[in-house]
Amino acid sequence: MLYKITAIIGLFFMSATFGSIKPLPLSRGDTIALVAPASWCEGVEETIAALEERGFHVKLASNVGKRVSNFAGSDEERALAFMECWEDPEVSAVWCLRGGYGSGRILDLLDYERFAENPKIFIGMSDITALHVALGKYSDLITFLGPVATSLVNEKELTSFAEAELWETLSSYEKEWAYGKTLVPGRAIGRLTGGNLSLLVSHVGTPWEVETKGKILVLEDVGEYAYRIDRSLLQLKQAGLFDEVAGVILGSWKRCEPSKEGVWDVDQVVREFFKDAPYPVLMDFPTGHIKGQVTLPLNCLVELDASEKKLTLLESVVASGVSP
Repeated sequence: MLYKITAIIGLFFMSATFGSIKPLPLSRGDTIALVAPASWCEGVEETIAALEERGFHVKLASNVGKRVSNFAGSDEERALAFMECWEDPEVSAVWCLRGGYGSGRILDLLDYERFAENPKIFIGMSDITALHVALGKYSDLITFLGPVATSLVNEKELTSFAEAELWETLSSYEKEWAYGKTLVPGRAIGRLTGGNLSLLVSHVGTPWEVETKGKILVLEDVGEYAYRIDRSLLQLKQAGLFDEVAGVILGSWKRCEPSKEGVWDVDQVVREFFKDAPYPVLMDFPTGHIKGQVTLPLNCLVELDASEKKLTLLESVVASGVSP
């Protein structure tokens, strides 16, 4: 255990010094591993068929199909299956079938040195935020905050626009997003981090706490009362995680309704919370639990221009190769 902690700390300081590790771009004919690091899932066969129709080979993590409570197998089974897929030399991308709950339970069972030695495209959202933060913080990988794989077969979860955005982003050398509304004007440069607000808050004070210093922090959530969004934002603030942030991007707040009449809705909550922020804040950006989401490369250097409502890549998200 001491060796693991020492190795993690070493990787953290190394990443701060040398910058992000990029995966190779994904090409048709490559192999995608479908993983289930959290909740068990349905629609697996349909998802495999959808990816094969798009020209990819597919492998399944060994725990897919297992169920322990609401999880896709035990913590040990999910962690082992995740590592097996990552270390498979035939696999070019690791894509989470769904989120749900349980990613945080396997964080201390994973080998972050091996991730860094074998960079791959990694895609997921929601509960997968826990893995994004860990892979960025301790393996220094660029990972992709984007749709879960099962959404490919559900038009209610993913539009053709969002899928096109996904494939484009996975091979981007230059890209700009022009969406959202200005909450606090200004410009900032930093690496993207963040994801689901509830997941970020749940790891405050742990080794898996998100690093926000000099970063562009992305926040979104789903199914929480508006006052709970305020409470979570306040916890991040009181933990000092807004003290040195470079900028903030606020995504969707799907089904985040007021708890009763006469109280702030989520739009009022975020406007009140960030109104005096000394850093740029862009709101209503299309990321999160929405069918028209864009895919964002976490741990990638970007420029946020909240005044002009733009987010621009300042480096490629992939190393080199042929795009699909």
